[in-house]
Amino acid sequence: MREKKWSYYETRLKIKSDKDESIESAIDTIIRERKKLERFIYRKPEFRNSLEPLNLHEDNYSGIIRLMLRASKIAGTGPFAAVAGSISQIGKEEGIKKDAVNMVIDNGGDIAIEGNRNFLIAIYAGSSLASEKFAFSIDSDTLPLGVCTSSASVGHSVSLGEADAVTVVAKEASIADAAATEIANKVSGNDVELSIKKGLDRADDILEIRGCLIIRDNQIGTVGKLPQVLSLTEEDREKARELVIDSLQFIE
Repeated sequence: MREKKWSYYETRLKIKSDKDESIESAIDTIIRERKKLERFIYRKPEFRNSLEPLNLHEDNYSGIIRLMLRASKIAGTGPFAAVAGSISQIGKEEGIKKDAVNMVIDNGGDIAIEGNRNFLIAIYAGSSLASEKFAFSIDSDTLPLGVCTSSASVGHSVSLGEADAVTVVAKEASIADAAATEIANKVSGNDVELSIKKGLDRADDILEIRGCLIIRDNQIGTVGKLPQVLSLTEEDREKARELVIDSLQFIE
């Protein structure tokens, strides 16, 4: 697969595809949608700042605005909790439209995947002993898929909780991203085990996601139907360290 790294303001992408034209088309679409988003925020600054869903009907909008509004209502967050995953999803969908068979877009740890092959995604969780120790093995028959992570200890995204990594798997990356933020916000308090349980209980309430994994300190909890978990070799871990952007990283 061909690979390209690309940045545009806060958006930092790693794109892999079997067609160069699909990569370029995905980038063009992402630029266009980001500019649309910037214009929308100028008119409605609450879209950027709200921590709760807005009273705007998503069917009145298109593209990234529609995805973010819909995901925020499903997860119970502000629309911007879904921005990174929505960008990945829009770019991936455009690449597939341009005849790519396999397409992966990783936007700072929020990943959209589609294809006919298997994929491996490593989990990075800061200083936790579980960090870089295992990965999701994603079968082609479960695709398309969004795999997104929120973290209080890694990366620049806002999290009101204390989790090292909350990874959510859903059909759509926009929903996985917003849900990861919402669930991570619940993982707080001095009792680590209880905080993880609170996060898992919230994940269980979001019917549109397939599964969730939470890491805090050296404890792990899961709920739902997650991809198969594989232990990483030292060679895999070295590769993951070279590639990591935020809390979750596509390996191959």
